[in-house]
Formats: sequence, structure tokens, C-alpha cells
Amino acid sequence: MTNRPLVERHLWEIVPARDLLWLAAAVLLFWAAYSLRSILTPILMGFGFAYLFNPLVTRAANRWHMPRLLTISLIVLVLLLGLVAALVWMGPTFYHQVVTLAEKLPVYLSTLTSRYHVDLGDVSRHAADLAANLKEDPLSVLGPVFSGTGRAVGLIGTVIGSTLNLTLMLVLVPIFFILFAWDFDRITSSVMKVVPLAHRLRTEHVLGRMDLAVSGFFRGRLLIGLITAALYSVGWALADVPYWFLLGTVTGALTVIPYVSAIGWPLAVLLKYLDVLSSPDQGVGWMVIVVWPSATYLGVQFLESWILTPWIQSQSLSLNATTVLIVVLVGGVVGGFFGLLLAIPIAACVKILFEEFILPDRLRPMTGPRP
Repeated sequence: MTNRPLVERHLWEIVPARDLLWLAAAVLLFWAAYSLRSILTPILMGFGFAYLFNPLVTRAANRWHMPRLLTISLIVLVLLLGLVAALVWMGPTFYHQVVTLAEKLPVYLSTLTSRYHVDLGDVSRHAADLAANLKEDPLSVLGPVFSGTGRAVGLIGTVIGSTLNLTLMLVLVPIFFILFAWDFDRITSSVMKVVPLAHRLRTEHVLGRMDLAVSGFFRGRLLIGLITAALYSVGWALADVPYWFLLGTVTGALTVIPYVSAIGWPLAVLLKYLDVLSSPDQGVGWMVIVVWPSATYLGVQFLESWILTPWIQSQSLSLNATTVLIVVLVGGVVGGFFGLLLAIPIAACVKILFEEFILPDRLRPMTGPRP
């Protein structure tokens, strides 16, 4: 620290001024990223896929001497074929259940109004309009539907709210994935060369911890989400819950974000109750309406918590339940859907930085020589 008088120092040599400059730069960076989110979204998604699949690409190159471009091309081909197969095999069922739910929603609302004398205003009319729009153009209606359900999923409506945006995403994301994955190791090596040699080992150690936490979270949660989506769908189909595939797929996808998938439980019970309430045969008991849909959800939750998560996601983020809940809520408010998705990995990285750089200084004795 310099001992020169304050008036003779440069602005960046004054600690409060330097901190304010760093804060202003961070705010400007986040503002620019938010303003350019429509352009940055496919780039960041491509980089994210490159990051997730880089261990597989590197292992294939080292063990089987496969060119990186060949491995990347095979990954893209498998993912595209899987997407096409899913759309061909399960797409019609998913679409049929979405349209059926939209068509029956006015009937459900009308039944609730007449049975419990609840004034729902123009909700029934809006539901009927939604069903008509779904039949005419299912993709164009996704934007208003998602953006009307809150900020947490509003960004989904922005991204896939029209056929043009969806097509661009399907084209641009694989292109950026190939470009980033091809040179991923060189990119990371170039970044490390910027770090001074004296701090390089410490930086590699910290980044290694962060890489284990982030990659373990995303790879584990994505695989767990796929498995639980299948389990929810099969379980609710056996429990005769209406729209079982739609509900199971959405609930399984939300498993990626801790606690958010809990919304599937009351929805399953509510949809079963509404379906029974609006049908001519209303002699079904509460065992069928409440117990079996709930048993499916609780059973899958038990498998996820006690078997799938310890087995697949062995890397712990070392965050307690309260911290996870708080960061998920804050992430949803600040960053929408992607805020929900990234909140926990970001919190884990912040905790690692705190443990590596701030906590040791706090625990070091105030007297005595500094190491």
C-alpha cells in the first residue's frame, strides 16, 4: 500500500474508489448481458453443452484417439436423433394432453363456480380462447402462456414463444456447441495463461473445486430429471391421473431445480379431483383422488432423495436446505428461469471463493507475521 498523500494518488490507488469502479463495471456487465440476452442465450447454451460434454470428448480423444470433431459430431447426431424420436414417439401424446387440458379447463372452472359459488370472472372465457389458439398455432401461444405465469418462466416464453425463435435456437445452439467444444481445452488454457505464474496453482485449485461442484450439479440433476420424469409419468398413469404424461414430464423437468418440482404433487391431486368432479360418475372416493397420486409423488421423491441423488450426484454442493431455498427464490426473482437454474451453482462457487480467499484471512491471528 502506498504512503503517498491522497491528492497525489491515482484514482485506482484509492481503495474505496477502486471498489466502486469494480462495482460499476460489474453492474455495467450485467446490464449489457441482460440487454443482449436474445443474442447471448444460444451462445451461452452452446458453451454450457460444450462444458458438460468436454470430459466425454477429451476421454474419447485420449483413450480411443478419436478426433474431437468426430466425437462432437456424434454427440450432436445422437442428441438430434433423440429429440426427433422423442417428438415422434411422445410428442403427439404431450400435445394431445395439452390441448385436452385447455379444452376442459373452462368446464373445470364452470364446475367449481357452480359447486362452490366462486366468481372467477372472465377466466373461463380466457381459457376457451387459449384452447382455440392452441389448436391453430401451438407454438405462438407458448409465449403469452409462459410470460403470464411469472418471471420465473417468462424467459422461456421469450426464447420459444414463436416458430422463428425456436428454429434459430435449434440451429444456433448446435453450431456454438461444435465451435466451443472443438477448442474447449485451448480456450481454458488461454484463460489460465492470463493468470500470473505465482497465482496459477492456487487458481487451478479453486477452479477445480468450482468445476467439480458445477459439473456435478448439472450432469447429475439432468440425469435425475430424465429418470424422475419417466417415473412420475408411469406412476400417475397407473394412478389414472389425467394428463399424466404432461404432468410427469413437467414435474420431472422441474426436478433439476430443487424444491420447484413440489408443485407437481398438488397439481396431480387437483387435476384428478377436477376430472372426477366434472364427470357423470362422481362416486370415486378420496382414496383414488388423494392417496394414489400422492403415493406416486412421495415414492418418486423417496427414490430421488435416497437412491438417485446419492448414486448419481455424489458431488455435494455443501449448501444447507435453508441456503438452497433462499438462493433459488432470489435467483428466480432476479434472473427468471435461468436464474432459478443457475442460482445454486453460483452460490456454491461463491461459497468456495469465500472459503478459499476470505475465510482464511478472517481466521488468521491478528498478530504475528503473515505467511
